[in-house]
Amino acid sequence: MPDISMNVYQAVTLSAVLISFGIGVFVLLKNIKNSLNFVFFVFSLCISSWCFSHFITMTKQNVATSIFYEKLFFAPVSFMPAFWLLVVYNIAGKKIENDRIGLYLARSSFILSPLCFLLTLSPFFFREITPSNLPFIKTHLVPGVSYYFFLFYWYSYATYGFCKAYSFYKKSIAHKNDQLKYFLLATFIGFLGSAIYFLSVFGIKISFPHDVLTIIYLLLMAYAIVKYRLMDIRVVVTRTAIFVAVYTIVLGLPFLLINAGKDWLIIFLGTNWWLGPLILMAILATTGPFAYIYLLRNAEAILLREQRSYQETLKQAAIGIARIRNSKKLLDFIAYTITKTVRISHSAIYLFDPEFNQFILKAGRNLNEKQPISIDKKNPLIHYLEKQNEPLVYEEVKRKSEDNPDSVFTQLESEMALLNAKVVVASFLEEKLLNILILGDKLSKRPYTSEDLHNFSVFVTEAALAIDNALRYENIEEQVRQRTKELMEVQNQLVQAEKLATVGTLAGGVAHEINNPLTAILTNVQMLLAAKPIDSELDRESLELIEEATKRCRTIVQKLMTYAKKPLESARLDKVDLRKVLDITIAFISYQLEQENIKINTQIDEGGYFVSGNHNELEQVVTNLILNAKDAIKRLKKSGIIHVAISKKDETIMIEVQDEGPGIPQGILSKIFDPFFTTKDVGKGLGLGLSICHSIIAKHKGTISVESEPNQGAVFTVQLPAMKEESKVKS
Repeated sequence: MPDISMNVYQAVTLSAVLISFGIGVFVLLKNIKNSLNFVFFVFSLCISSWCFSHFITMTKQNVATSIFYEKLFFAPVSFMPAFWLLVVYNIAGKKIENDRIGLYLARSSFILSPLCFLLTLSPFFFREITPSNLPFIKTHLVPGVSYYFFLFYWYSYATYGFCKAYSFYKKSIAHKNDQLKYFLLATFIGFLGSAIYFLSVFGIKISFPHDVLTIIYLLLMAYAIVKYRLMDIRVVVTRTAIFVAVYTIVLGLPFLLINAGKDWLIIFLGTNWWLGPLILMAILATTGPFAYIYLLRNAEAILLREQRSYQETLKQAAIGIARIRNSKKLLDFIAYTITKTVRISHSAIYLFDPEFNQFILKAGRNLNEKQPISIDKKNPLIHYLEKQNEPLVYEEVKRKSEDNPDSVFTQLESEMALLNAKVVVASFLEEKLLNILILGDKLSKRPYTSEDLHNFSVFVTEAALAIDNALRYENIEEQVRQRTKELMEVQNQLVQAEKLATVGTLAGGVAHEINNPLTAILTNVQMLLAAKPIDSELDRESLELIEEATKRCRTIVQKLMTYAKKPLESARLDKVDLRKVLDITIAFISYQLEQENIKINTQIDEGGYFVSGNHNELEQVVTNLILNAKDAIKRLKKSGIIHVAISKKDETIMIEVQDEGPGIPQGILSKIFDPFFTTKDVGKGLGLGLSICHSIIAKHKGTISVESEPNQGAVFTVQLPAMKEESKVKS
């Protein structure tokens, strides 16, 4: 019976050695470039080495040999605390640099771990080794002074790492929460096994194979992998089957050699007969991983043929989409590529529109009529994606909703069902959610795997850059088109302005030519009226009518000649009466205003309103302000009144022109004096009038300003320095 018990304990411990080693290799091969996979691989190797030291203790009766192998295989355990911290932070997706204590412990481990490694090999680690009275252990180690230091170091790091993992678990949600939950449970059981080992070192008799707990720890980790969809269940089963087959051979052949060939080994090796199975195990353990990798690659090539095919297609598509500049074509191409290559029922892409603060449906394949066309920015699904930045799988969300009906997952389940989404993948750019990708069921009815989600996340990241580039390119193109259109309009306006200037010059010449015949007509009419009495009253009335009409024509021609003049910068500054400027301007444009049902209401206080300036330029300013007021009124109603007031305050004369128009928006008040800026319709204004007015008033050392309220009209105020009556005319 003791022999049977001994074999059971040895088999359990050796199984823990092989399983911990195999799972470490398995995780590493899953993703060699991932830091978590590598750290967990090293951590598993330390566990495997520790378990093997137990195995040596069970089998060796020779004290010197036992203590040598015990120290040799126990030494790597010195590095477990450092790698344990890295495992905790990596599996939680946290950076150890953000934890001051964790970073200090990690850095300290670079000194403490090598020190403990040396201590385990020193004579002070184990004080002595004696035969064990336990049925499954041949020898018993008595700890030395340095062993207590090692124990304190090991459990200090282990406790801190476990507490940090628990705090990460309490703060996490989604699948990370479940991963950490099983990780904590597995770790607790693993630490319990280590505690039993350390108790046995202190002579406390516990007849329980503590390496069973190590195996349970490893199985719980494997369960978490399968349960929470870190990989395809078919792949898990296949990998497990291949692993069991390979390591059954690795483990079985040495035991077969022991049972069937022990006598033969004793003949050739004598008391060192055990070296034969050990060497065979070493050879098989070395070749086993290579055989496992070879078989695994061929099996996965068959199982994941479809998945590998679409992965390659997505990689090529990620390169190609960068060349597409049209956002609509780009989004359609992404939706088509995802739907066809992954072979899913439907897909949809929602792009964020800042104008509406919503995610708008921009592209999709095989969508039904009930597919929502937008998702509000305040939607709980959007809030969750912005906070977590991880894909959502409907089946997982539904299960979590059923486990906790009051959680956020209940809302997420409802929103995903409304969107007909089996998977939702968020696409971020500069930490801002740019778009979300909605995926339907796989046509093969197989579940989405962690590899699928990883591939989608990588693809949408590349797609986000391409979409942003396309939107920027279209925005630049639109700006270029807009600027080109504006430049063409300005060019047309400049041409029109030049035409008007030419017309003004011609008008001055024509008016001069017309003025000569008018003078002749007026002279002759007046001579006829003065030469002799006219008998016929009708003839006199006719001549007087001709005289009056000729005078009116001459006045109009004179005004036209005056307005057509082009004053030079060095034009003479005279003493100008602003009252007279206003009277002449109103007389000149009164007919035009009457035709458009616009009246002018003037308010002029008593007194003189003299300034030093150019009469023609000041008349141009007043004319422009009144005509602008007329245009503003006509935009709102068919008739109205323009209020013009002249007043004097201290040494400043003010001219105010107020209209009854719609007013000027506050956003453009600061721009109305800019050249070519106009609020009038295309073809009805050059945007030069107020700019010229501003220049003229500035030349006269005055100011021009505007005040306006929506639907309250606008008031333009011109302020000019007053000229004293006795002042001399400046030139």
